[in-house]
Amino acid sequence: MNDHLTAPRPSYPAPTPARTEPARPHLSRRRLLQGSAALGGLIAFGTAVSASTTPAFAATVSRPDIISVKGWGGASPKGPLSTIDRRPGHLVIHHTTHENSADYSDEAAHAVARLIQRNHMTNGWADTGQQFTIARGGQMLEGRQGSLAAVVDGTRFIEGAHAYGFNDQSVGIEVDGMYTSVLPTDAQWASLVHLSAFICERYGIGVDRIIAHRDAPGAQTLCCGDAFYAQLPALRQEVEAALAGGLDAGPGTSRDYPTVGRGDEGDAVRRVQVTLTGIGHRTGVADGVFGEATEQAVREYQSSIGTGVDGVVGPRTWGALATHHAAGSTVRSGDGGTEVEYLQRGLIAADGAALAADGVFGDQTESAVRGYQQSRGLAVDGVAGQNTWHAVKHGR
Repeated sequence: MNDHLTAPRPSYPAPTPARTEPARPHLSRRRLLQGSAALGGLIAFGTAVSASTTPAFAATVSRPDIISVKGWGGASPKGPLSTIDRRPGHLVIHHTTHENSADYSDEAAHAVARLIQRNHMTNGWADTGQQFTIARGGQMLEGRQGSLAAVVDGTRFIEGAHAYGFNDQSVGIEVDGMYTSVLPTDAQWASLVHLSAFICERYGIGVDRIIAHRDAPGAQTLCCGDAFYAQLPALRQEVEAALAGGLDAGPGTSRDYPTVGRGDEGDAVRRVQVTLTGIGHRTGVADGVFGEATEQAVREYQSSIGTGVDGVVGPRTWGALATHHAAGSTVRSGDGGTEVEYLQRGLIAADGAALAADGVFGDQTESAVRGYQQSRGLAVDGVAGQNTWHAVKHGR
């Protein structure tokens, strides 16, 4: 079956925004576990599990709110689609290479799904190549027709056209945008964790089998972009946590820092409000309700630190907020406490450091600090002083 390796990957134009102001994403898409807080906050970025690891999955992941082909106004396939009556062995992650649109509305999500389908059909394919798409606002959409019903069934999949020579072994997710030097939005990341966990659970795919397109056998591509590719170990770890039913609740876990956005409520939202107010951003009353004023304050803060502006508080925004509490201190090997934990969270969010946010400045933390300093052109001494804090806070 054809896919985008049969010819150079097309550079698609960005869709015409349905409206210029970003609309809030559907926050229910970030509920990863039945009866538990959403994952998608900060956790230690680990490495992929070994290839021999095949988790025994429990039914822990809630069904994502995926917009069907009919829901986004897709056309009928131009020819028959192949159903493979077995489970796929891999999940392949792509980026679309589109411009990183600031329109996060449902209308823009539907438009990009239609755009992808038109371009893929123009290439001679029967339908959209990938099985699923994640739009800039975090909306999850069915791609190739029948893929949603197939994954819910869990015993079959619709053969796609997303990884040449590997389509009969895998399902693909396209994350809308270009991620060679920047990362997906926090809303996209949270949805990617949720959708990936659901797919892996339904098909029994081990997290070590979540790969980038560039890692598919015979691939000749840099997809899904260098910046995004560097975060795949983090994706595998967060998916693994979701499949396991979540991390143990307690200090330093992602349940302390869940992804939150418009419409969410609770202690995590209150922490966001208090922190933003303390650094000069108006959220209104710190009532634990993520409303319009809180979203606007988050957007202003994200703009001030130079990260993606989507109004959603996910890993990178939490990491930057955390460093604000400790930016006036200097911490080094042997230190411990809240400031060290904030430093670790900042390094995890900014650089994908393989650390536990345990508040202990040991050898791993010092090594991560040195690596971060070297990569940013700072004095390499393993000590987090003013310049290092500033760089971590701004994700530089």
